[in-house]
Amino acid sequence: MKYTPLFTIEIEHDYFSESRIQQLRIVPTTNTQGILEGSGLIAKFLHNKLYVLVRHLDENKPLLNLSNDFVLQFFLEVTGPEFTEITNLNVRDPYNQKLYLSNTNSILDGNDKSVDNTLYLNEKLPQFNAANVYQYNDLVRSGSGIAYECLKKIDAGTGNLNNSSQFRKLEKVSYISLTTVLEFTGPQKVVSLNVPSPAVDIHYFQYNPVTKAFDIEVKSIKIGSSENPTNADVHSVLINFYGQDNSPLTEGIYRVLINMQEEYFYFRLENDWQACLGLINIHNDSMATVESSRILKEDGSFYMVAPANKEIETRNFKIRFAPAQYLLKYVCKTNKVTQITDDNGIIEFDNLGSNVFQSKLPVRLNEKAVDTILVTYDGSDILNKTKIPGHRFLSISDDENKYIISETFLNL
Repeated sequence: MKYTPLFTIEIEHDYFSESRIQQLRIVPTTNTQGILEGSGLIAKFLHNKLYVLVRHLDENKPLLNLSNDFVLQFFLEVTGPEFTEITNLNVRDPYNQKLYLSNTNSILDGNDKSVDNTLYLNEKLPQFNAANVYQYNDLVRSGSGIAYECLKKIDAGTGNLNNSSQFRKLEKVSYISLTTVLEFTGPQKVVSLNVPSPAVDIHYFQYNPVTKAFDIEVKSIKIGSSENPTNADVHSVLINFYGQDNSPLTEGIYRVLINMQEEYFYFRLENDWQACLGLINIHNDSMATVESSRILKEDGSFYMVAPANKEIETRNFKIRFAPAQYLLKYVCKTNKVTQITDDNGIIEFDNLGSNVFQSKLPVRLNEKAVDTILVTYDGSDILNKTKIPGHRFLSISDDENKYIISETFLNL
């Protein structure tokens, strides 16, 4: 019996230099598992890649009982607690904020998410804007699509991608950032108003794949004098994703306009998404407007490989994560230490005084970490070697400055 990959989803993580990521996996939702079983498709996750395979009746005839208008959904799940410590992704509310990944055009600008003919499911990095404030670990891209990571907190109007003390150019181009994160919700949610008001207009808009904008208004609610006779300021509102007939709205992304306040939500009626890191939607419907990202042609036939047109053309999608970065700081018990460096002299340290040595630039975590640092004692030959701490012990803070508190005490 022969199986051919219809599409694959590969997870990449720059932390891993020798092995493949083992802290994540991709699993179909309950509904999608039923679709797969009834259509002749099989989903297998192996190492860092999901394979969705189609069975063949014979050498050249695949068996697929699936219409050309479908959406397959998969959960991106974390399987190891160290994932958050090695990954540059600080989701403020992981219970409700999830990664939204799909093979459709960007929901932000409507553009294709592919880079150099590679099909990414995550949004492109936000383009750098010198007027913005940037924090440690922020990921941005230049106008030409080159990726950079922020090395320090940068005030508005002072940022410059060419300033090597502020930004570091990355070898790769596409990474998951907070632009890929959406607020997930069930049937209803309480939203606080940024500007309390006695009168509130709430408008619900759905994404329009034709115009590539949230311009399909599906519902509106007004809170006026009849609903608020005391004319008291409304500080929060309850939004819900039910229609006038009390039936749930279609699952998907919604822009909710509360007076002038914009909120974006991914509405999902089922409660089975709470424990996952993200939701992956593979569209073969009106949302997938780019031919290279569609799984089947609009007539339901396969994309075949030329010139023999025998094999199915596999769609290979990718999701990429950037590693966490930390400043290494060593506090020495004695004042006789004059220099600290690493084995290869790649990591440079500044002597901050008071027996404190700190790396000049943050160190990107890597599976093959620098093995030791070298301590020069009173200008003599190397006196001591000490292991660089593992990623589990680097940071002792969870605020925006977490990576500058990576202290190791050298009791020489």
